Amino acid sequence: MECCNQMGQLVIPVFYHVDPSDVRRQKGDFETAFRQHEEKSWDAVNEWREAMTAVGKLSGHHISKTVKEGESAFITKIVRDILGHLQTGGMEDNLIGIKSRIKELESLLDLEAIQEVRMVGIWGMGGIGKTTIARALFRIISNKFDGSSFVRGVREESKKDMCALQKRILKDVTHHHESMIEDPEDGAEMIQARFCRKKVLLVLDDVDDEKQLEFLAKTHKWFGKGSRIIITTRDRHLLSYTDDIYKPTLLLEEEAAELFSRYAFRRSSPREGYKGLLNRAIQHTGCLPLAVKVLGSFFYRREVCEWESALNRLAKEPNNKILEKLKISFDGLGDSEQKIFLDIACFFKGQNLKRVTTLLDSFGFDPTIGIRVLTEKSLITVSNEQINMHCVLRDMGLEIVQKRYPNSRLWQCDKIHDILTSKRKLHAIEAIVSMSDKNSGFGVDVFENMKNIRLLDICRDFTSSEPTTLPDGLRWLSWANYPFFSLPVAKLNKLVGLEITKGRIKHLQTEQKIGGGS
Repeated sequence: MECCNQMGQLVIPVFYHVDPSDVRRQKGDFETAFRQHEEKSWDAVNEWREAMTAVGKLSGHHISKTVKEGESAFITKIVRDILGHLQTGGMEDNLIGIKSRIKELESLLDLEAIQEVRMVGIWGMGGIGKTTIARALFRIISNKFDGSSFVRGVREESKKDMCALQKRILKDVTHHHESMIEDPEDGAEMIQARFCRKKVLLVLDDVDDEKQLEFLAKTHKWFGKGSRIIITTRDRHLLSYTDDIYKPTLLLEEEAAELFSRYAFRRSSPREGYKGLLNRAIQHTGCLPLAVKVLGSFFYRREVCEWESALNRLAKEPNNKILEKLKISFDGLGDSEQKIFLDIACFFKGQNLKRVTTLLDSFGFDPTIGIRVLTEKSLITVSNEQINMHCVLRDMGLEIVQKRYPNSRLWQCDKIHDILTSKRKLHAIEAIVSMSDKNSGFGVDVFENMKNIRLLDICRDFTSSEPTTLPDGLRWLSWANYPFFSLPVAKLNKLVGLEITKGRIKHLQTEQKIGGGS
């Protein structure tokens, strides 16, 4: 107890064949023993009484003489208790802001409801910290269960061998090797049979397909009372049968600054002269934990001049390590969802949901379901009728366009000017969105070779003279402050949307309905 009081150490009492109240009040055998000792050393006995009173008030383990359980069961409980405290105390210093998030997740698990089986999903974009939170909580509470298993990387591992995953879970929980699983269906039956009467903690990390859950944790009925199953995923749709969903938030700015400092300076605050640079670096992370860690590690032991150079580069070119982690979500999308995501990243971030949906629908992208899928996969957000996305995800979208589909979507004034002036690869252009007069003055034949363009959203003096033709495949035309008196839409059979504002246009050069009556 002196160690507890003076050094802050933890005391876990074991009341072995002793009633805790007898210890606290010095009754029964304790009373007799203390009376005998008081005759020899009154001062020492007073200290003992204070210590025993304090110990008797502590939470510990009571092993009575009449208990039916074997003592080995109590040894197991004591070991688990101590392990739990050691794991909690050993939480990494670099897990900034993790404790509050663990607390929120733990409340959803409701560990006190010992008669229930609860499944909780952790859902969010890549790099938000889903695995980190699940792992930290697993370390803290795993000792409270009959068996536990943390299965990291389900998405990748299940592609290699689903049976191997099932064997690992069975071994972790039962501590026995399972060598006779040759078919996932058999493995699923075995998990259900072995776990239906066990209190199990199971974490399935990075799930991206319903089949994975079907073979590893199909229903609550597979597990015994008090079991808890945690599923981390980027796809909310997979969590339809969970009891609750926890969505981690981005780091607060002060949390991001401390985490960045931990990686960049190996301390909780920046070195002298680096605070401004650190704040600039954090702007490129959007307070996304993954981005903070990656960039923080990159800047470790770099001089001020190197920070300046690297930050200038980041303004032009995002960090590849961060983008590669996030591209997993994009690569798992269908063709239409990929196109919608790239259009939003390039043109529509922050715009009105209804207008964007109308535009995307004119391209045949089926945006109603597409936008829902992107939202479920944490690639975009919809709030107050506005579409948005995290700045790091937007950087990823722009980088994908530039590397995989060069010149397909043009939004940078300088690049638009270079491409159209040189007349290079005009057939690759699918969309141009530019609200700047900087790209003005192109020749009247600028549209002739844009065979695949579907969206043209430009402003006043985009061409130097009145256009005589527009691309046949154009689906949507927006021209702010159109400066001419007429518009050649006679052959635009696919045109669905036409937005002409504040211009001098007096008539359309067509005798047919635009877009077949749209």
